Amino acid sequence: MNQRQPKRFAFWRAKNKKQDTHAEHEMHCTALCCAKHGERANVVQLVGDAAEAARLRDLGICEGATVQVLRDGDPLIVRVADARFGIGRAAAMNVLCEIHKGDAECPKP
Repeated sequence: MNQRQPKRFAFWRAKNKKQDTHAEHEMHCTALCCAKHGERANVVQLVGDAAEAARLRDLGICEGATVQVLRDGDPLIVRVADARFGIGRAAAMNVLCEIHKGDAECPKP
């Protein structure tokens, strides 16, 4: 019976480890994927695939832009200038930014 117990709880240990890893990631993260509802962010850099970065720039998410998170999750609903749209969490991970908590105005670069 003791042999079986570790296998039985392996799924839960893996799930908890994944949650802990993401919580640690959020503490040090400056990616748009970790911004919460209502937060504003200044985009600092786009990383990752060049085609995806070009698509984000076409949408208005470029270096120096101010982005407001309207809904966190997947997809992330954001407002850039007067446009609202959703982007996937994977794409949002490639947007490095300075996140400003609450309704604080973002300083201009």
